[in-house]
Amino acid sequence: MTSSNDPIFALSSANARSAIHIHRISGINLLPYFQGYLFKIKSNEVLNVSMIQEQISSKPYLQYLYIKDAEGNILDDVLFTFFKAPKSYTGEDIIEISSHGNPLISSLLQRLFRHLGLRDALPGEFTQRAYLNGKIDLVQAEGINQLIHAETMGGIQLARDSVAGELSKETEEVKNVLIEIMAYLEAHIDFAPDEVGDYQPESLMPLMKQALAKLQNLLNSYSSGLRAREGVKIALVGKPNAGKSSLYNALLKFERAIVTHIPGTTRDILEDRLIIRNKDFVLIDTAGIRETEDTVEKIGVERSIKTLSKADVICLIISLENVYIKNIKKFLEETLVQFLLHSDFSPEQIILPVFSKMDLMPKEIFENILNFYSEVINDKKFLHLENILSKKCIFCSHNDTESLSSQLVKLHDQLTGLLGHKNNPTLISERQRNKIEIAVKNLKEGIDLIYKKDYPEKISSVINQGRQSLQEVVGEIQLDQVLEKIFSTFCIGK
Repeated sequence: MTSSNDPIFALSSANARSAIHIHRISGINLLPYFQGYLFKIKSNEVLNVSMIQEQISSKPYLQYLYIKDAEGNILDDVLFTFFKAPKSYTGEDIIEISSHGNPLISSLLQRLFRHLGLRDALPGEFTQRAYLNGKIDLVQAEGINQLIHAETMGGIQLARDSVAGELSKETEEVKNVLIEIMAYLEAHIDFAPDEVGDYQPESLMPLMKQALAKLQNLLNSYSSGLRAREGVKIALVGKPNAGKSSLYNALLKFERAIVTHIPGTTRDILEDRLIIRNKDFVLIDTAGIRETEDTVEKIGVERSIKTLSKADVICLIISLENVYIKNIKKFLEETLVQFLLHSDFSPEQIILPVFSKMDLMPKEIFENILNFYSEVINDKKFLHLENILSKKCIFCSHNDTESLSSQLVKLHDQLTGLLGHKNNPTLISERQRNKIEIAVKNLKEGIDLIYKKDYPEKISSVINQGRQSLQEVVGEIQLDQVLEKIFSTFCIGK
């Protein structure tokens, strides 16, 4: 990580032909670098940059100007904006020069910047300076990076909350509780009972449990946040010709998967982004699961089974085509047993039975399924799946996916929780989760030591480790290698 205060520059917009290019420059006392290179458009008089420095206070300076090279050649007519320190993104002086979006013009401008003594910025160096100058903390910096790279609306919302400081506020509150606990312990280490009262560590238990509960909530938010950022993964699985690919196309609203009457048409995994009512999903179509001697199809079946472990929601597509009403209960039992009792599922997954091709069924079929479904899934053979097997089944067809779409939206809300709300800050990086895990471990150890009536010195030491871990979340304790890794993932110019 560089600690240099050299003036830096970078192209903050994409380096492609466009309407404008934005060149960002940051440093200390920047304006003198440009004396003699900026000219008024109408009069072609040189701009006195010292006058700008004296005139502006809190508001940015903005003017339409010519910028020329050392030989006096006009490089471009630009919009010149100056932000005076410390009221800028980095906390230093910042200049933004908006030029015409031709890479050749930008190349000439960058050559001039180097001639003036500015250097090319490293990836993330502007945000790094904002952090080092106290404009933002490390959590907000990570939020800015995710705001740029987010691929879902949920990811954008979580990143905005992080930039707004919701997670920072939560960790600060817990840190203050830990400091209060440590103050009590340190007082009983340094002073006699007649000065601070009898040592009663059990009185700290409410504060300890309050802090632990908040940190546990943060830990629980990570997997929900991951789903919101990446999209809830929906896998369509089932036997060949169950209607998986037809539903896949119907949900996407375009012909993505090949659909034929021939069983085993889908041989590989298909994956696409899907948005339903502003909720983000990753929809996965799989090869029909069955025993087969076809080498290619067998590979597809193996991939389908592996895909199950990655899915948040497993839609078990069941075709009732050619099924007789009198055999419905037996058919349900055999189908569910075949799929559910020969696969491994995670406790965090949800299995949703989806009966396809409802346009081919008589009304009596629906009634019989509804009558028998609850009875079948409550059988003792399925008890180990009671928390992940949906109590509700869905009927749909490639012409009508409304019920399935509505249920997927409800499951999205269930899996992502109350993310994005002010009182529900969310961890957005593996680094943050690791630090919170350490703090949780320290608090649990501290609670255990209190139950054992251990020495206050030992309890205080453990609690202090938890406090330090929380400080590292927001970057109060600077670890150069960690900072280098974080900011190296940013775009150049940010």
